[in-house]
Amino acid sequence: RPQKRILTMASVADLQTPYEPISVNVADATKLMGFKDTKSLYRLIRQGKIRARKSGRIILVSYASLKEYVEGGR
Repeated sequence: RPQKRILTMASVADLQTPYEPISVNVADATKLMGFKDTKSLYRLIRQGKIRARKSGRIILVSYASLKEYVEGGR
């Protein structure tokens, strides 16, 4: 009988799948963008250049909007 695997944020990031995440947390988005702190990312969110949504106590940043921003789409 296979064991159930409980996925946490850390284990989701470690999965080797061909799929892109729908969203990432602010810390991961900051690293993905190459920023050294979260201030620049929060500024882009406030300016509407990157889409984000608060879910409970965390802010989920749209992975697609990060890609659009980096590729010059917004």
